[in-house]
Amino acid sequence: MADNKISAVVAYAPAEPGKIDLRYESLTFNRKDPGPKEVLVNMLAVGICHSDIVVGGAPDGLMGAYPKVLGHEGAGRVQAVGSDVTSVRVGDPVLLSYTYCGSCDLCTDDGPYYCQEFLGMNVACIDKVWKGEEGTEVGGKFFGQSSFANLSMVDENSIVNVKGLVDDDEMLKKCSPLGCGLMTGSGAVVNTAAAKPSDVVLVTGLGAVGLGAIMAAKIQGCRAIIAVDRVPSRLDMAKQLGATHTIDTNHLDITQDSYSADLAGEVKALVEDGKINFALETTGALPIINACIKSLSKRGKLIQIGIPIPVPTSIIPFDFQDFFGGTKQIEVNYLGDCIAKDHLPKMIQWYNEGKFPFDKLIKFYPAKDVAQALEDMKTEVIKPVLVH
Repeated sequence: MADNKISAVVAYAPAEPGKIDLRYESLTFNRKDPGPKEVLVNMLAVGICHSDIVVGGAPDGLMGAYPKVLGHEGAGRVQAVGSDVTSVRVGDPVLLSYTYCGSCDLCTDDGPYYCQEFLGMNVACIDKVWKGEEGTEVGGKFFGQSSFANLSMVDENSIVNVKGLVDDDEMLKKCSPLGCGLMTGSGAVVNTAAAKPSDVVLVTGLGAVGLGAIMAAKIQGCRAIIAVDRVPSRLDMAKQLGATHTIDTNHLDITQDSYSADLAGEVKALVEDGKINFALETTGALPIINACIKSLSKRGKLIQIGIPIPVPTSIIPFDFQDFFGGTKQIEVNYLGDCIAKDHLPKMIQWYNEGKFPFDKLIKFYPAKDVAQALEDMKTEVIKPVLVH
């Protein structure tokens, strides 16, 4: 490694739960060369995902120790490879996603996105990749990558080689958000729901996950696509991307006991036969989760993507008689049931065909301006991308 010092956005323990503390600083590698199945990646850009915010806002010890480097929607070029790496060579353009063990029963039978070791390998940041300026050890390998650093040791399993598909650096930067949020939303529609033209899809929460789901539902030709949010600009974007109906929830009081029933009533009234086949819930807000369950028709499925809040002891009260009588289903979903090496190229192909215009959601920021990016994400900016 030519230069042992790098720059990174480092997460420190929050002063209070949910109040993320990110600082742009210099770090030094604890080890100079990648291990046998590691790849040293020169990061060009990284999308900010809601999962970065959730993990970065968790109390110390709940999701691993601080300080640590987050970031899991990276894009860059390979600078060095470990002795056993076979999927990439130095100079190859790569996109990054989650990691996995590849050998447990869930990896081999259900899919690597449900790996038995998923939380430990992706979230805990046990590997102390760097040291801070005062010698403090800093955790890395978040989702196998920690792409909030401009140079990082990455698990080979996190890497999607896009040589020949995305060779231009500017396009590579643009594609960085494909590794989590957009993949999760689109995969939940295409893989988990396997949505058909006869289906009605409800999407609550219009961040990158929700809007990825909207675009995928349009690609699948679903007969109705209902988008729910409280930010008017996001509802407008959903219409542009394929939503057939929208509901602005600003007129509803989420603190009222009737909220879930009222929202469910509005959802079902939008479709002539009232049949809602799938609800993709991305907000994690308990009344909205309940509304989704109430909205579903018989044998309808709730695909829960958003992490219920407050973390980690949320209880979701719902009408079990309605749920049981309607033979409804709930499935917690990770990463859209996507194998990243297959799904990321598929999204790029959709983009090239004009079917998946994810670039409409992106705004670029210098990595040092991460605080501004997070602030803008609360309102108008759907997918901030940090440029190293």
